[in-house]
Amino acid sequence: MSTITILKRLAPFEKMLNSNWKTQILSLLTGQHLQPTYAEYLSLNQALQKGDTAMDQVIVWMMQNPKLHQQYFETALFKGLDQLAEPIPELIAFFNTVQTLPNWVDQAKIEQALNFTHRLGINNGFILRDLSLMTGYLYPGFNQPLVLTGALKKQAGTRLAETTKWWIDITEADGLQRFNAGFTSTLYVRFIHALVRHQLKKSERWDAETWGTPINQFDLAMTNIAFSGVVLIGIRALGVFPNQDEVDSFLHFWKYIGWLMGVDEKWLVHKESDGWKLLYWMQHAHPQSDHSSFELGSSLSKEPFERQYRYLKPLQQKLAYRQHLEVTQFFIGRQKMQKLGLKHRPAAWFAYYLIARNVVLYTSAKYSPKLSQRLQHRGRNIQKLGLALYQSKAKQLASMHQ
Repeated sequence: MSTITILKRLAPFEKMLNSNWKTQILSLLTGQHLQPTYAEYLSLNQALQKGDTAMDQVIVWMMQNPKLHQQYFETALFKGLDQLAEPIPELIAFFNTVQTLPNWVDQAKIEQALNFTHRLGINNGFILRDLSLMTGYLYPGFNQPLVLTGALKKQAGTRLAETTKWWIDITEADGLQRFNAGFTSTLYVRFIHALVRHQLKKSERWDAETWGTPINQFDLAMTNIAFSGVVLIGIRALGVFPNQDEVDSFLHFWKYIGWLMGVDEKWLVHKESDGWKLLYWMQHAHPQSDHSSFELGSSLSKEPFERQYRYLKPLQQKLAYRQHLEVTQFFIGRQKMQKLGLKHRPAAWFAYYLIARNVVLYTSAKYSPKLSQRLQHRGRNIQKLGLALYQSKAKQLASMHQ
């Protein structure tokens, strides 16, 4: 009989069963118990020790002749399998899988999700940066690949620019068509993840008994939820209230992105309540925040001073710095800000401004198709303008893990 090894980062099963008024309320809201069964607990432990099987196999093949085989992979990715000089079984197997849409993908929902995303305008960016990313830094398991690959030394603006470039690519109309930038950049990020995973697993510095597998299935799934379920929580807090069709299409879009990124379907959510359950589990799959949380949070907070504004640069940089701190303070509070090395503000004034603005604009847009269309058009322009602030840094593609 084999012995089950529980990772040090994962809380004991008995602790995850603990209940309080918060878990009881969330259980009522989600219509399910947040606490895992023992079978689910073991599945979570296994997911923390599993990588991306399909892409990991590609990396094993690539390492037989790294320089040449990477060229073959990039040719297949950006030009197609038919551009290879000869058939390569490993690449044929991988690309035939990812080029075939899962039977559950609904293109109408993908298009609706993109329109909804564009309408969110600056709200999406504020939530991803000041809630999803900042909160993620509180959980050291996410930070370990950044620490051990030296990415902490990379400027926060560079990391943010690379992630923003990828996000813009995947949220373009038709961006996920086979040879368009959204599709190819997602698979390239997946390739980088597998490469980092391969290198870290060989490193003596990687503590597998604590952290499991680098960039593992559960951490990948939670990163996907940071872009989907957490955004839905955040926009409601900022005064934008989507209807059920918008929620369903948004989750559907990110389910497909997660699938392309190599997340097993069992860890992809199609209901908000499933995402909330995994967010609860996540708290028990990481130890307390540490020095990496402080370094990454502090670095990200100073990122506005790297932005290349055209006019009144010092003034706009300082204003953006304060605005982002206020949004972060609104979402996570002063106590957690201290763990991230952030200076608190007297009040979250900019968040309150966004709430007032959004309630007026997005409520009115429900009754005015013209206003809704204007929000969608202007919202997308603002999202792209945000990328332009880092244009010189966005030439390389990476992800939150690189």
